Amino acid sequence: MAGTNITEHEVLLRTPYNCLANCISYVRSDRMAQLLDERDLGVLTSVMSLFVSLVSNNAEAYWNCLPKCVRILERMARNQDIPQEYTYYGIPSPWLQVKAMRALQYFPTIEDPSARRALFEVLQRILMGTDVVKNVNKNNASHAVLFEALALVMHLDAEKEMMSQCVALLGKFIAVREPNIRYLGLENMSRMLLVTDVQDIIKRHQAQIITSLKDPDISIRRRALDLLYGMCDVTNAKEIVEELLQV
Repeated sequence: MAGTNITEHEVLLRTPYNCLANCISYVRSDRMAQLLDERDLGVLTSVMSLFVSLVSNNAEAYWNCLPKCVRILERMARNQDIPQEYTYYGIPSPWLQVKAMRALQYFPTIEDPSARRALFEVLQRILMGTDVVKNVNKNNASHAVLFEALALVMHLDAEKEMMSQCVALLGKFIAVREPNIRYLGLENMSRMLLVTDVQDIIKRHQAQIITSLKDPDISIRRRALDLLYGMCDVTNAKEIVEELLQV
């Protein structure tokens, strides 16, 4: 991703962290916090791979590193000190953003008010700044960041206003022509039903979800069916059943 501007020194710095991510189970938390202060984005991405591996096994040991992750995401969101070679179709280091948000999902919550507020500002910016465009590569990168952000929003049990915003964005996605994006939209709506109280908001998109039952792609039809099953209650059961009988 960094193109041809990667130096031999940078490669030598990255390699140990990538290897350690596969074979080490513990790094002192104070040392890990120092590593997360790395400014070089190529090295930092490798460090983050190591951090994800560590917190997946023992997040409790690395609470002091949590604000560091949030600050990294703030840097990406504000596009601060991001070299051009780490900007992919206008998106600052998307794979680093994805890894940082994945690491945060291993922590049960974020108790520090300032870190939590800063993180939700970042997530809000991601939600507001993501749309479907014609360029496939940009879509892939921006949506990788977006769907990791959605997973983090659900994990942190955000306020209903942000959840509503997430559903509205997914509602746009399930109506686009690109089948992969429709599938991801339906899948994430189903996930939101499981972890948040957004059933009434998702019902606003019922007509489009029903339309997906007639999609040529069987995986999309299955996702739509799963979602309708999850959102079905006394208020819409009759309409949904009638539609299913016609499919």
